Amino acid sequence: MECVLAKSDMNFTLHAFDCNDDSNFTQQISDVNPNILILDSSIGRQKVSKVLSIIHSIPSSKWVPILLAVSSSDIQVEDSEFFAEFDDYFEYPKDFESLPQRIAISVARRQYTNKLFEKSEQLNDISYAASKAGSSLAIIDSRGEIVWVNKGFEMLYECNLDEFRVKFGGNLFEHGINSNTAESMKRCAETGEHIIYESIWYTNSSKRKSIQTSLTPIYNPEGVLSKIIAIETDITELKMAEEALSDKHDNLLSIMEHLEEANRMLDEQRNEIEKQKASLEDEKDKSDALLLNILPEVAAHQLKKKGFVKPKKYSEVSVMFADFVNFSSLSVSYNSIEDFLAALSFYFEAFDEITTKRFIEKIKTIGDCYMCVGGVPQVNKSHPFDTVLAALEIQKFVEEKVKTDQLEDKPLWRLRIGIHTGSVMAGVIGKKKFAYDVWGDTVNVASRMESKGEAGKVNISQTTYNAIKDYFQCNFRGKVHAKNIGEIDMFFVERILPEYSEDTEGYIPNAAFRKELAKY
Repeated sequence: MECVLAKSDMNFTLHAFDCNDDSNFTQQISDVNPNILILDSSIGRQKVSKVLSIIHSIPSSKWVPILLAVSSSDIQVEDSEFFAEFDDYFEYPKDFESLPQRIAISVARRQYTNKLFEKSEQLNDISYAASKAGSSLAIIDSRGEIVWVNKGFEMLYECNLDEFRVKFGGNLFEHGINSNTAESMKRCAETGEHIIYESIWYTNSSKRKSIQTSLTPIYNPEGVLSKIIAIETDITELKMAEEALSDKHDNLLSIMEHLEEANRMLDEQRNEIEKQKASLEDEKDKSDALLLNILPEVAAHQLKKKGFVKPKKYSEVSVMFADFVNFSSLSVSYNSIEDFLAALSFYFEAFDEITTKRFIEKIKTIGDCYMCVGGVPQVNKSHPFDTVLAALEIQKFVEEKVKTDQLEDKPLWRLRIGIHTGSVMAGVIGKKKFAYDVWGDTVNVASRMESKGEAGKVNISQTTYNAIKDYFQCNFRGKVHAKNIGEIDMFFVERILPEYSEDTEGYIPNAAFRKELAKY
């Protein structure tokens, strides 16, 4: 049921769950996927604890904030450990007036905590990857104190952070720790430069190490230095190799002379490789362009990156079907199949231009049927308006062509258009010949809207009508039976309402319409 809480602009849909049936309770929580949960302490402490463990075991509700509703007699000082398991609690009926604010604060606090947790997980991943690569990662605060290091730090310096502080000191801005390090740290903090420097360190076992350090300053939103990120790598072996090479420099001079010819040959080979690379890039660009002509950009990118496109459910889209009337008769009205296909292509290319500028995704053409969807693959809330506006513009284009073709005694192409708004599944099918498609009852209903329409008209379902009725002039025209759904009301969209139309015919939205549309 819908419920508006007093003294709050927040609307909530409330769901009551039965805690006595564990399996049913788990399924209900999974299906609803709530933003916040409120437990009533009157079910008993033992039952509350059991419900908590069930909630935390459900992946989708693991991080959902939980409030406890208690009576004044239930609150005791010794219960602090029990109450700590909840994001907040409130007394009823005493705290009902402040409940909306408590809910909003709990949701916001949990969202912020989840973001911090995600960032912490990301930092742990970065730290793990860096340590596996043999790199040290350290965070230094604005005073020069090391506040965090990864495992790579301990491997590099052969000691933990506390042992490092004992041996070298705790402040990296002080010259006593290492003069090169201190000067570089100070310069990074004072100038904000990204600095790379090298230094020599001796471990507890007196092992000499050459270390390359990269310093990156981090500032808070006020522009004040917050921390310095130091990434360090052991370059001892590299330095030893450089010294050995320096000793042999003279001997290498004569060898270099003999290598000049080899270099010339390598240059020729390199040039040939570059040509081949350029050719491969051209072919790649062509294949990418071809893929984008077949699939939406998001799906094409995912297909290239992962090799597949995972199907996705869209809770609300607008599906449009456009079908030519008496298509079979039209096909025999032309002298050749080439002329007929050129005429069909003329219309479909125009439809492509109209739908593209309205951010509507063309799905496919089947014979004379043109299918497109608003709201996929990029989700938006304006798809009912976009799809209806595109449909009106398409009908205007076709009907104006009818007028000129009548004067020239050419075959007349008339179009039926049907639109329905609802949920679909969308994805890529096929392994060798890819095709982006949508499935679901919404597609079937949209097809029914088209087949039950009339030439030159835009026929829409009740759900589409509910979304656009305040901005378009629509006429109710009866019901149609849809499989798996039942009887559905149908409406003809005649035009944009005069107060929202820039032209007298009602095809072009004015500034007021565009302003309202921007809210979606």
